[in-house]
Amino acid sequence: MTIDAHQHFWRYNAADFDWIGEPMQAIRRDFLPGDLQREIAAAGVDGVVSVQARQTLEETRWLLELAGQHDFIKGVVGWVELASSRVRADLERFAADQKFKGARHVVQDEPDEHFILRDDFNRGVAALGDLGLRY
Repeated sequence: MTIDAHQHFWRYNAADFDWIGEPMQAIRRDFLPGDLQREIAAAGVDGVVSVQARQTLEETRWLLELAGQHDFIKGVVGWVELASSRVRADLERFAADQKFKGARHVVQDEPDEHFILRDDFNRGVAALGDLGLRY
């Protein structure tokens, strides 16, 4: 089985995707499962892991909804606020969906250059492991 392990879906709007600058004009549009399904079929790819493009719980919920509607979406790597006191509850809620495989946090956007060394963040990463999820 061939899996594309890092792929994004989005409904484009300039405010949420301000990192998509002028040189990337070709991707200033929606990317949805119907767009990708044709491409992966032609390439012989059996499925994908969809990865969050925005750091919101809403995005994670939306990706899981898409995964529930499309069998070729084999997994979702979403976002939860790993440094939050409610991280375990958020992770447990998402982990109830078998397609939720883990979470990521885009650390280069953090103003604190030592963000990944913080105890609260590392407690969140440990909670992922406790639940059999990946960072």
